[in-house]
Amino acid sequence: MKPEHTVIIGGGPAGATAGESIARGGGRVTVFEEKLGWEKPCGGGVTHKALDRYPFLLPAPGDAKPIQEVEFLAANNALLRFQLRQPLVIYSRCHLNELLLRRAMTAGAEVVEDRVRDFRRSGSRWELQGKKGQYRADYLILAAGARTRLRSLLTEDFGPHDFMLTFGYYVPGRDDLLRVQFFEEFEGYAWAFPRPAHLSVGICGKVGEDSMAGLRDRLHGFMQRFGYSFERAQVYSHLLPALSVDAWSGLRLGGPGWALAGDAGGLVDPVTGEGIYYAMRSGELLARSLLEGLPELYPTRVREEFGKTLALGARLARAFYYGEFMGEAVPTRMVEFGARSARFLEVIQELLEGSQSYLGLAAKLYCGLAAALWDVGVSPLVARTPGFGVRGFSTGRRKDRGPQNRGSALPPSK
Repeated sequence: MKPEHTVIIGGGPAGATAGESIARGGGRVTVFEEKLGWEKPCGGGVTHKALDRYPFLLPAPGDAKPIQEVEFLAANNALLRFQLRQPLVIYSRCHLNELLLRRAMTAGAEVVEDRVRDFRRSGSRWELQGKKGQYRADYLILAAGARTRLRSLLTEDFGPHDFMLTFGYYVPGRDDLLRVQFFEEFEGYAWAFPRPAHLSVGICGKVGEDSMAGLRDRLHGFMQRFGYSFERAQVYSHLLPALSVDAWSGLRLGGPGWALAGDAGGLVDPVTGEGIYYAMRSGELLARSLLEGLPELYPTRVREEFGKTLALGARLARAFYYGEFMGEAVPTRMVEFGARSARFLEVIQELLEGSQSYLGLAAKLYCGLAAALWDVGVSPLVARTPGFGVRGFSTGRRKDRGPQNRGSALPPSK
């Protein structure tokens, strides 16, 4: 049954896109957002996959930063610098959120500047208590992020192991290079994402992998090495969803009269951390289901379109960050082989573009493995010897090689 009035709590990419899509389809929809434009502490990267589906995100000058040049640095100092086949766009989340909310309002969605503090089901309708007033509706979408306490009113909260801890700085300055640093024995990475008026320089790590002090030390070493200034830099920190395998297996995205979208549903790539595309696409799929009067199809549509890929990503994340290939960590081999093999570099390009599923990338890499190893000067026969390559790929922790940061390019923090 098609809802007469839908309320959306949260006006980020998921909520704003759902609101726009429902309004364009003729539905009545209200979006509640306390801050109509705000800066979310994340990289702000929009992939080619997102730009292809949402061409309006191609920025006007000054709105966002198109990026063509990328540098990856491995824990052993191996370096890969390359030109993207398709550009990334880096947004200030303040500008992106404002853009999406404007589109929702133009389409006919009502946007209310209020913070919803509580809600409850009353018969077939919802009663919402805001900071400024009370509201009613017959369908509720929660799109207020993964950490909102309102989530527990609908379903089970995520556990600590379902998050990445981020720490970083907004650094004054301009640059054209996107830089990523991997570490040894660490599920996460440091980054420098150029934006139009500043850089987002930060680090993310799986909760429980390191303390905040440890993250700060790694990031400060990264910044000192590459000359990112602390002067006038603004600090940020946040928890971002990166669901575990167990969380994916029991994930609930909807129930009678309600649904979760975007980060509130944990719809973020556990390997790369990409969330903007999945937030917007989940909002679209949910709106389509509501306009058809078939909200129960929404979880299935998410699962079939990209949920299975994200769940597979949760299984691959540990293998990627802790696995070993031919005697070295997987990110290290990725950087080394990408610098020497066009075939490996093509897989990296497709990973960044989001143009292939993890199964597709794995199949492509496996089918071309012999030729790619030949490119880098390794005999395919050697690579198939136990202890190396295909048969020797390990997904467990690597053998103890001394201190945790051994081989890292980052100097210790002062």
